[in-house]
Amino acid sequence: MNKLLPYPLFVLFSMIAFNVTAFTVILQMDFLIFHATVIKVIAWLLTGGSWNLAYIYRNK
Repeated sequence: MNKLLPYPLFVLFSMIAFNVTAFTVILQMDFLIFHATVIKVIAWLLTGGSWNLAYIYRNK
């Protein structure tokens, strides 16, 4: 096992989840062109799914 990076999938999914969360928060504040509620709901579902993947790969 690599001592420097013991959980590579967790690190990868955590970075993706953080970036998706940041995009969703920016989308929620209506800074972008998109103002549709459906797009915001889809973005929040993607955020939840990405954090779920990070949680699943936390200890693998």
